[in-house]
Amino acid sequence: MDTTFELAKESKQPENLQSGKNWQYCEAGAFDGIKDYVMENKSINLKCPSKLFLHKLLGLTGAEISINFIKAGTEIPFKHKHKENEEIIIVLSGQGTFYIDETELKVKEGSILKISPEGIRSVSTAGTGELTYICIQVKAGSLTNYTLTDAQML
Repeated sequence: MDTTFELAKESKQPENLQSGKNWQYCEAGAFDGIKDYVMENKSINLKCPSKLFLHKLLGLTGAEISINFIKAGTEIPFKHKHKENEEIIIVLSGQGTFYIDETELKVKEGSILKISPEGIRSVSTAGTGELTYICIQVKAGSLTNYTLTDAQML
């Protein structure tokens, strides 16, 4: 089964895609325009409106990153957890509620949250307005070097 998401035909398209030997670049536009993106997985007939996955677009090999928009009064109709990946949520604008296990956590612009793979999660904007956030997925426990332990000063 194909597990990748592609930009749907009706989706807004990133601009100025470029790549070099050691980099990839694109312009997704202003964060309030994320609502114009639509990702889809044709093999399971699943469309994800108001979401932009960066894994394939940037050729990411160590993380999955998505930019997400949830309109006012929306409750995501499913809960999920992960096998290996923890999620880091960075709220760019708006407010909402993340449900993790038995906890309701109110978030707003500037909130940062980490959810372990086993955490059963969902999100809602019911009664709170719109919500735009970045979700970074990385394999839990995989970080061995960081900041100055990974940097090589030249």
